Order: sequence, then C-alpha cells, then structure tokens
Amino acid sequence: MKKIIIPSLLCSLLFSNELDLLQKDKKELRQIEKEVIQKKYESAKDDWIGTINLSSSLGKSRDFTVSENSDMNRSVGLSLTQSIYESGGIELGIKYANEELISETIAWENENIAILQTIFETLLNIKKLKLQIEQSDYALKNKDIELILKRIQYEAGKVDIIDLNNAIMSKNNQQKENISLKNSLKDKEYELSKYTSFKYDEIKIIDFRIIDKNKFVKDNLNIRYENSKINLFDTSYKQLKSSYLPKVSLSTNATYKNNENQENNEAGSIGLTASMPLFDITKDAKLEKSKLEVLKQKVNVTDIQNELVYEYEQILAQINTYEEQGKTIASNLKLYDDLIMVNKSSNSAGMTSDFDLEVLQNTKIINEYDLQINDINKKLQYSKLYFKTKADI
Repeated sequence: MKKIIIPSLLCSLLFSNELDLLQKDKKELRQIEKEVIQKKYESAKDDWIGTINLSSSLGKSRDFTVSENSDMNRSVGLSLTQSIYESGGIELGIKYANEELISETIAWENENIAILQTIFETLLNIKKLKLQIEQSDYALKNKDIELILKRIQYEAGKVDIIDLNNAIMSKNNQQKENISLKNSLKDKEYELSKYTSFKYDEIKIIDFRIIDKNKFVKDNLNIRYENSKINLFDTSYKQLKSSYLPKVSLSTNATYKNNENQENNEAGSIGLTASMPLFDITKDAKLEKSKLEVLKQKVNVTDIQNELVYEYEQILAQINTYEEQGKTIASNLKLYDDLIMVNKSSNSAGMTSDFDLEVLQNTKIINEYDLQINDINKKLQYSKLYFKTKADI
C-alpha cells in the first residue's frame, strides 16, 4: 500500500491530505461537520431577509335578518414583513455570521489537527515500544548470563542463596517487563486502528523541527481560535447596541376573497413601520455584560499567551534534557567500544570468559537502543510544538 506523506499542515485551508489518513467513517463525519458549519453560515447570513407567508381560509356565514341561506366564504392571502433599516443591525448580522463561520471553521480545523497529532504521537510511541521490546530482549540475555554465573558461583560456594534468588527474580522481572511492553504495543496499535486504516509502517512520520518561541505564541492554533472569538464577541456587542436604535420595516399583503352570493374581492396594502425601544430596564446591564465579554476575552488571550511562553520553555527544557542524555549515551558507547576491544584481546588469550564479552556486547546494543529511544522522546516533544502552531502556507 502506498505510504501517506504529509509535508505540512495548512491550517487555514481544508487539508484533504490529513483527512485521507482517517478511517472512512471518521473522514465522512469530519466532512459532514464541515458542511453543517457552512449551512449554518448560509442560514445565519440571510436571517434578516423576511419570509412570504401564505394564508387560506374557508367558512360559512349567515345573516338571519336577511335570509336563511348560508354563504360560503373563501379567502387566500400573501403577506411579507421585511426589515429594511436597523441602524447597522443588518450589516452587523451578516458580519456576525461571517465571523462565526471563521471561528467555527478554525475550531473544526483544530480538531482535525488534534486527531492528526494523536495519530503521529501514537506512531512514535509504537516505534518507541518496538525498540524497547528489542532492547528488552538483549537485557533478558544479560539476565540469563547473570543467572548462569550466579548458579555456578552458588554451586562453588562463592555466593549464598540470596544472591542466586536475586538473580532469578531479576530475570523474572525482565520477563514481566517484556510482556508488559508487548501488551502496551498491542494497546497502541489498537489505538491507531481507531483513527486510521493504515498500518504502522504505511505512514511516514513527519520530520519535526524546533519552532521559534515567537512563532509558537503568535501562530498558536489556540490563540488563533481565541482571537476569532474576540471579533465574534465584539460584533455581538455592537449588534446588541443596534437593537436599541431605530428600525424601519416594510410590510405588504394581498388577499383574494370569494363569496358565493357576492362579487369576488381583491385587496392589497403596503406600508412602512418605524420602531424604537423607548424603555428597557435591563438595557444597561445587558450592554455592560456584553462589553465585559469582549474585555474578558482579550484578557483571556493575553493570559493564554503567557501560559504558552511557559509551556514552550518547559518543552524546550525537556528537549535539552534529552539532548544531554544523548551525549551521555554516546559517551557510554565509546567506552563500551574500548572495553569490548580490550575484552576481545583478553578473551583470545583465555583470560576472560565468553560470557564477559557477550555481556559487554549486549550492553552496548542496549545503549544503542537507548540512543534511538531518546531521539523518539525528543520528537514527541517537538510534535507538541509542531501541532500547536500554524504552519506557513
């Protein structure tokens, strides 16, 4: 199956490549949710347009002073009431619909990226667990050697039963660790299958890079969404103010009446209505509350930005820790290279056992796995920066 390669995240566009990673049903659900947002916008932006109402009636009437006959009355009517001026309220209503579309689309895209982040972090954890399982196999080999040596020493009377028992328990614990890692791998593979039909090795992992602090704060996806809410609240406040200003609406109707004993009657009317609220005891409180919502959201954005700076520093500190650990592991590998070279010489001369050389070789391999695992840990930290930031388009 062809590998899916994702070079970048286009947060302000419908990034179909990312959605293609999802299972069919999940992808369809995301697309339907997008359509719901679009249809909501189309309805909201035209909400100010009036509707034409059709009415119809059928009945009988009787005038006892004139005749005992009943007249059958029929009537059909059309009416329309259309707002034509709301002191800016119509324009603000359309603007609110546009800004709501932007805000909800950003939220929708952010949800897509959150799913994508889960997929790629799961991929990294699967790769990490596979390495840990292979590493654990070498650790188990060393535990086997340790147990063999302790048993020989115990039979020779050089160690007591406690030392031998500790070696047995140490091997058992390593075996349990192997089982635990394999179970964790199954869990992660199952977690991946909940989001995508692609297997672990069919998706190429993104080459995550360090992101500048200013970009992390400025282009942060959460900040982008929260800023859109400022615009939304501000327009809502202006809409509320306009609702207390003069309005003008056009009303028109046309009726057709039919009476069995009279001539048909057609009538119509058209008129303008001006209105303005004169008194609302809750007006000031409503306006102040709406204005405070705008202020609150602005402060909230500033607060989130401050938290993001701290979060960035934490992630960067963790990355630096892994880099230092990588240097230590690399230094250990050089040491084991020297020890193996010396041991090979002494082993050829019969001065050391094959067990000594095998333990050193296994331990070196374990450290090599540590280096790869450490690199994945760094990528997991980089991914936290990557998936929270709007990529360049």
